[in-house]
Amino acid sequence: MIFRLASLAGALLHRLLHETRGSIALKFALVVPAVAMLSVGAVDLMAVTTAQTRLQAVADAGALAAAPALALALATDGAAARERAASFVAAELSQWPDAPTVVGTYEIVEQGGQRGIRVLLRANRPSFFANMLPPGGWNFVGDATATSVGLVPLCVLTIGSGEEYILELKNSSMLEAPECLVQSNRDIVVNGTSSLVGKAIQAVKLATGPIRPMARTDVERIEDPFEQLEFRQPGGDCVEFDEDTMTRIAPGLHCDITLTRGNYTLEPGEHWFRGSDLVVKSQASLTGEDVVLLFGRRNQSEGRMYLKGNARINLTGRRTGDLAGLVIATSRGHNGTLSIDSSRVERLEGVIYVPGTILEIDGWADVGRQSAWTVIVAKGIELKNRPNLFINANYGASDVPVPSGVGPNTAGASSGGSRLIQ
Repeated sequence: MIFRLASLAGALLHRLLHETRGSIALKFALVVPAVAMLSVGAVDLMAVTTAQTRLQAVADAGALAAAPALALALATDGAAARERAASFVAAELSQWPDAPTVVGTYEIVEQGGQRGIRVLLRANRPSFFANMLPPGGWNFVGDATATSVGLVPLCVLTIGSGEEYILELKNSSMLEAPECLVQSNRDIVVNGTSSLVGKAIQAVKLATGPIRPMARTDVERIEDPFEQLEFRQPGGDCVEFDEDTMTRIAPGLHCDITLTRGNYTLEPGEHWFRGSDLVVKSQASLTGEDVVLLFGRRNQSEGRMYLKGNARINLTGRRTGDLAGLVIATSRGHNGTLSIDSSRVERLEGVIYVPGTILEIDGWADVGRQSAWTVIVAKGIELKNRPNLFINANYGASDVPVPSGVGPNTAGASSGGSRLIQ
């Protein structure tokens, strides 16, 4: 368009200079204003085209700069990404002499199964002809959408913000999460000869001790991904269990259960310990598929769990229902003890959700290595002595569904920057 206007202006001027008929003054009076208008219009349009190109570059760069923030805003509305995009665009416009008037829109979008940040910039630039050609001046748009790449799923999260609610490894304990993200909303403290290994490791405050790779600190909080989950504790009386005569345990509300020998099976469903304890120790074996162990309060008493000694534990979480994906959980306000101190905790496949207390993992052996996947969300986590808590992330190898907000069903942390998808 610009070149056509320039060519037209040149052609008119050439014809004027070589025309031999009529009055020269009249010709100049008629033609020169038209030629000048076309020339000025061509220059004006060229400036607009340049501005359009620059505006698109700002939109592209703003989306790319903001996309990694999606990874740090799990289970939120992406406010951090939108704020980062807006700040980036404002900074770029401040460095642009004679910048057009720009109105920006920043939104989180889903495209092709990917969560992205869209940066839409609508600009207006006055035209040379007092906004009469075109009417209202020149309007143009910069539009870009970007997403994070190389995302790492969330598998371990401590949600407490107090000094006592941290992720702490003592003595010679180990936590290995080679394919997923470990985050503390407070501190990560690795003491003694302990070690923490993950695909990505983050702490809102501090991270100290042997940690691989080096932990990122001063990151944003990840809010409780199950904050809206409702726990409906059953009414009525608990059902007594006789270790000597029963080997299968039906779902429902249980009185205290202590298993010391033999093999026991949890039948599919919700197993509630409301103010009562589950103790599995010595040579007992407890297995269950499509189950969730739930611990609640009754008359100020907390349901507690102790997995001790040489007890064999092999559990896979619920496949259906409101609690699908969970394998062990506590109700709101519960702050009782959940302790894993057994040398044969083979499988805890699903989400361990302990929002009100510290999950204690003790002992001298592997914990959970045979699980296809495990996710832990707790107020705090403490490992001591020599346990090796192994967090797998083979989500496709299990028929236990991964709830929204964790694992592959969330952004996770970015390990590789961002890319434009539109």
